[in-house]
Amino acid sequence: MQPAFTAPSATGGTAARNMDTDQIRLPRKSLGERLAHGLTVENVLYTAIFVVACLTRFWDLGSRALHHDESLHSYFSWVFAEGNGYIHDPLMHGPFLFHATALMYLLFGSTDAVSRIFPAALGVLTVMLPWFLRSDRLLGRWGALTASALLLISPSILYYSRFIRHDIYLIAGTLVLFIAIVRYLEKPEARWAITGALAIGYMLTTEEVSFIVLFVFATFLGIAIALKIAPSLLGVAAGAGIAFLATSRVLHALGAPPLPGIPWDRPTGRQIEQFAVKLFEHPVVIAALGIGLLAIVISLWLLDRKRPPETGWIDGVFGDAPRGSTASALHELLGERRGLWIGIAGEVAIFVVLYTTLFTNMAGLASGTFGALGYWLGQQGVQRGQEPWFYYLILLPQYEYVAALIFPIAVALTLWRIVRAWRSGVSPDRRTYVRGFLIYWSFGMLAVLSWAGEKMPWIVVHIALPMTLLAAATIGDGIERLEQHWCRWSPGVRRDLVIFGGAVIALLGTAFLSLAWASDGPYTTASGVYERTLRAGVTDHWWTFVYLPWLVLLALLALAIVRLGAKRALTTILIAGTLAFSLAQVHAEWRLTYREGDVPKDMLIYVQTSPDVPRVTDQLTQLSQQVNGGMGLSIWYDDVTQWPFNWYLKDFPNRRYIGNQLPSDLDAQVIVVADSTLTSDMEDQLKQKYTYQEYPMRWWYPEENTYRRFAYAPNITDVNRQNYQDSSKPPYSLLDVARSVGSSIWSMREPSEQGKIFRMVAYREVPSGLGSVNFRVYVRNDLYPYFNQIRYDR
Repeated sequence: MQPAFTAPSATGGTAARNMDTDQIRLPRKSLGERLAHGLTVENVLYTAIFVVACLTRFWDLGSRALHHDESLHSYFSWVFAEGNGYIHDPLMHGPFLFHATALMYLLFGSTDAVSRIFPAALGVLTVMLPWFLRSDRLLGRWGALTASALLLISPSILYYSRFIRHDIYLIAGTLVLFIAIVRYLEKPEARWAITGALAIGYMLTTEEVSFIVLFVFATFLGIAIALKIAPSLLGVAAGAGIAFLATSRVLHALGAPPLPGIPWDRPTGRQIEQFAVKLFEHPVVIAALGIGLLAIVISLWLLDRKRPPETGWIDGVFGDAPRGSTASALHELLGERRGLWIGIAGEVAIFVVLYTTLFTNMAGLASGTFGALGYWLGQQGVQRGQEPWFYYLILLPQYEYVAALIFPIAVALTLWRIVRAWRSGVSPDRRTYVRGFLIYWSFGMLAVLSWAGEKMPWIVVHIALPMTLLAAATIGDGIERLEQHWCRWSPGVRRDLVIFGGAVIALLGTAFLSLAWASDGPYTTASGVYERTLRAGVTDHWWTFVYLPWLVLLALLALAIVRLGAKRALTTILIAGTLAFSLAQVHAEWRLTYREGDVPKDMLIYVQTSPDVPRVTDQLTQLSQQVNGGMGLSIWYDDVTQWPFNWYLKDFPNRRYIGNQLPSDLDAQVIVVADSTLTSDMEDQLKQKYTYQEYPMRWWYPEENTYRRFAYAPNITDVNRQNYQDSSKPPYSLLDVARSVGSSIWSMREPSEQGKIFRMVAYREVPSGLGSVNFRVYVRNDLYPYFNQIRYDR
């Protein structure tokens, strides 16, 4: 039987081209047929993830009060939307957020929920972007799908997808750049070069962490290129680094002064000029420039020796790079000028248009480059937050269970693959390259952000992103292995694997419930703080109540290895463990994001505006409508309460900022003032005409009684905050720090400490109350009955 349609042979091509096209045209499929054809399990799962991502990111966006920083970003975006302009200020990072939020206000109005629409949309985008990594040479289909699933249930990424800060903007752009890089390395195409350049332009308009991301990416790619074209370049770079460190130590020993301080607080042109002169006259800077110049000269000499005399620099240096390598991709990029120049033009256009606020503020070009770098480098010595060096090491494992647990496994597996490839005399495959990139990205961000002077909880998403992708790649490998061999295994083996996986999940659940029960004892204040103790009698039987499920799990794993083989057993426990800890992450993100998102019992929340602030605003709105027939209520507010009340009182035209002093003529209908602003004279002045109610305005996580006790922190400039563990005094050596870490780890052998840590991580039971800044709402006496009625009617 002849097939319905065969392609023409080489000899019969002419005849085939002369055939009536109606005879070979395939019938057009209906919409239903096309949908059915594309209805794969993979597409169904991605669709489900997309739907859940939209629900989790957009559901009830306005339920949580705007954080202090959120109120700043929202207010100045609202000012911009109202037609009063926007001028870039390095204090509030890049301009993209303000342009995007102002657009949202123009479209949908200015509310707390609308403020978070664009971050939520970027959160959905971030979840779905791994679809572009589905290639077998990148994450693979299962790895990409797992990446989307893990990003969907990442507590830190979910929380800050519903938060108007720049970090979710940046991680979306970072992921696009990563995709563009690895897709270009896989198959050099102009579209990926253009996408990468546009992503860089966008990232530079978000926040200054983008410089760190670009540094980490550039150094990884630089190392990969050097390994292929001239490994000796790495020796030159290492030698230059060592020479600089040695020279700077010698110069300081000889009396060289510290580097001049950066004038970061709105410097004048004269201050910038003086700083530049002092900087380039400094002996350490002169030495650094000299060593750097020498390293460049040596590098160029080495490359020139490698280059054949008859070839140009690009072809001579990169032309012999193995196909598919990073150096080969760079050769393609430099040779394909059209895509490169289009990308650069787009990158510059994004930067210029946004930093100049649509060409209305040309000074934004300076503030977005030298101003932004100068401000945030100058802030390193300020150390806002005064956080310890181990901040992210403690923060991330409390929420990102899957990424934190699988990361060391993934690192070990990737290193083993690299070593095995080098021992065989071949380059690691593309998948191993991508995993190496993710490992370098994770370690690079963790190292630089831990070194930085300012550490904040929202920055953890920049570490969580690559670690999550790496975990997904590892899990995806395991699922692929099961998929490939499942049908070839006997029914008995498949049954045993299912039983083993179910038992793993059941035992992990049992371990959780056992520890939850054992640690659910009465509260006590014996240690000076209000905290829960263990149940009576469990300490004597701790092995039975807590450790037994883990011992059974180890025994079951050993049995599975003997019965099923090591690879099958370990792959099964990897997947089953991921499912179990994913459920724990869902529990953590549900409580963090929806149940207690405005109560800072989480280290990830840090500090938060209390729900009383929007509640009071609603009450004042009702009061204004009752007594004035509109929003004409006259409200005064002080310096401490201006954030977030600049935002929350924006719709009251008769609002007035009064600083830290009360005017002599008190004619406001309502006065909002922080407790810390009030003096006894001010209280006497106010009580003659006003009655007040007091509320918490901002409250914060009790860090002194929790994570700060883990170890000494000599990196903190305030010596009073370097040690919360014991009574020893600074300075602390590296050995002292190591001993403090060991002391904390050793203390965890105690059941009481295990129970305390478990209750804090699983249920956020912190061992002391929340700190707060309170404010008072003074209502004029003749209006107070109306205000009281509004309060109690609610």
